[in-house]
Amino acid sequence: MSLDYSAPFTFLFQDKTWARKLILVSLLTGTLVGATPVLGWTIETVRRVAHGEEPPLPELKDWKRFWSLGGKFALANALWLLPLLFAVLLLYGVPALLLGRLSDTAILWAFGLTLLCVLAFLFVYSLLYLFFLPPMMAALAQDASAWQTANPFFLSKIVRPRFTEYVILFLLVGIALFNVIFLLAALTFFLLLPPLLVYAGLVAAHFTGQTLRPTQEL
Repeated sequence: MSLDYSAPFTFLFQDKTWARKLILVSLLTGTLVGATPVLGWTIETVRRVAHGEEPPLPELKDWKRFWSLGGKFALANALWLLPLLFAVLLLYGVPALLLGRLSDTAILWAFGLTLLCVLAFLFVYSLLYLFFLPPMMAALAQDASAWQTANPFFLSKIVRPRFTEYVILFLLVGIALFNVIFLLAALTFFLLLPPLLVYAGLVAAHFTGQTLRPTQEL
C-alpha cells in the first residue's frame, strides 16, 4: 500500500499539548545547544511512527535519549559537511597558489572556473544531502551509529527497498515543503523559522517512520 500523505501534515495538531511542545522545542531550536535534543526528539518520532505507537508525538521527558540521538545526528551531519569545507578551501586555495605565477587575467579565469565547479558541486551535493536526510533519520531510529548514519553506502541499503517512497519524500519535503517554509520565514523576517523548521522535521519524521513499517502495513 502507498504512504499516508495526510497524516504527516496533521498528526502534530492531534496531540492535546501540541502548542506547548511546539513552543518549547522551537525555543530550543533557536539556540545552538538546544537544537541537539530537538533533533533527538524528532528521531524518536520516527521510531514511534514506525512501531505504530500512540500518540506518535513523544512526550518531552526522556531528555537523556533525546540528547543521545540528537548528538549522533549532529555528528553525522558534521561529517556530511566536510566535503563542503573542502570545496570552499579549494575555491580560495587555487587562486592563492597561482598568485605571482600567472597574470592577473589568468588568475581571474582560474578563480571563475573554480567558482563554477564549486557551485556545481554544491548544488549536486546539497540535493544528495537532502535526499539522504530521511534515511539518516531512519538509520538513527533503528539505533545505527553516527558513522553508519553518515555513510552513503549504509544509507543506500535503507533506501533501496523503498526507493520510490524516498524519492517522493525528497520531492515533497526536501524540495517543496522546505522552499515554502523558507519563503514564509522570509516574509516574517525569519521570526517563525524555528517553529517552521520543527514542523518540517516532524512531517519528514512521520513520512520516514512510515517507510520503516512492513510493506503490508503501509
